[in-house]
Amino acid sequence: MKQRRRTRLYGFIAAAGLVLFGALLLGINILTNDEPVGRVSTPTSIPDPEELARADQQAAAYVADARQKAAEAAQAEAEKSAPRQAPQASEPEPEVAVPSDTYMYLTIPKLGLYDVLVQDGTSEAVLSQGVGHVPGTGYPWVDGSNSYIAGHRLGYPGTPSDLVFWDLPSLVAGDEIILEDSLGQTYTYQVSEILEVSPYDLSVTGSTGSDMVSLQTCIENYGDYWTAGPNWLARYIVRAQRV
Repeated sequence: MKQRRRTRLYGFIAAAGLVLFGALLLGINILTNDEPVGRVSTPTSIPDPEELARADQQAAAYVADARQKAAEAAQAEAEKSAPRQAPQASEPEPEVAVPSDTYMYLTIPKLGLYDVLVQDGTSEAVLSQGVGHVPGTGYPWVDGSNSYIAGHRLGYPGTPSDLVFWDLPSLVAGDEIILEDSLGQTYTYQVSEILEVSPYDLSVTGSTGSDMVSLQTCIENYGDYWTAGPNWLARYIVRAQRV
């Protein structure tokens, strides 16, 4: 009898222990894991597309700036390490040959004058064949020269001197005058100054320190350019600088 009671007591104790152990395990699971493993909570807000776009633009600008700075640094380094080239000397101007004679030819495109013969002297024999180079003045192949040339307004009919310098007062600043020597070398000038002087003023024939040509003819009086004589009281001079 006592033996049965002990057996029942032991069975009851074992069953109670199992129930208590099961309850204990269930309580631990409730306290430590409210949700199934692997469940992800739903985000509470969605990012603004404009903010995302601005962020992308800022990132792209940063990358572009970084690339630009890297390229500039690389170029500067390459230039620093590149061998320096010696500066090239400018080509010297070709030397002007000195002709064996003083014959020249005068061209003034605006006046329609081409290859007018220029000889030394101012005699009527010289002037009747074209125009004359005043003795003692410079030549275009000599640096710093004032090549001084005189010619008639009316001249002699039927000769190269006929009205050769009649239109000289028509020239203005910038007009072209060309001399050619007997070697075919050409010297180009541009009109830079107009003078009216007395027939006795010889200072205008001197050098001015620069390469120039002076063309002289007679006019009836100061400021009177188109009266055809007979007194020819003033000298009309066109100066042109070498270009």
